[in-house]
Amino acid sequence: MGPQVKGIAYRSALRALEHLRGLPAVESAISAMSPELADSIRYGTLIAASWYPIEWYRELFTSVVSTTGNNNGIVHEIGREAARLDMTGIYRAAFKLLSPQSVLGLSARLFSNYYDTGSVVIVGSRSGFAQARWTNCTGFDRNLWGEVFASVEMYLELAGASQVRTHIVSGAGLSDDCAELQAYWT
Repeated sequence: MGPQVKGIAYRSALRALEHLRGLPAVESAISAMSPELADSIRYGTLIAASWYPIEWYRELFTSVVSTTGNNNGIVHEIGREAARLDMTGIYRAAFKLLSPQSVLGLSARLFSNYYDTGSVVIVGSRSGFAQARWTNCTGFDRNLWGEVFASVEMYLELAGASQVRTHIVSGAGLSDDCAELQAYWT
């Protein structure tokens, strides 16, 4: 068994796509997926608390990108919207109480709630700046990196950061299992 992603991530991504582009966009993306993945989504057998192959998650984003014709822009939008939608209740309250750089530490812990592969550490942070390093993220591709980085942007904004800008320092390529990201904000 290879690396896996929790079912909630699939559901969050599709819910975000629906919020952004409507139900027809979700249906179109599902129709472009392999029968095994499409059926698990259609028939509700993809359970939020269970783990599924990371290949399926890559396939989900590949299908979304190909059916929306929006290249990686849609992945960024989904990452931000899914993070916003997922951060309700206790997390939303915690984000409002913490500084943006502290929220990155919390988001590092959240990473393992979605992925059973890889880890993330904050290698530096101060007011208006943070740098994070992801390692051993087996099975990641550009879409998954884009979704994760967009989530980081939203987490910072939920903590009160404005004018968030990110810069990939290293990795995050087609088959890279590591990446380093800097974030700046006011």
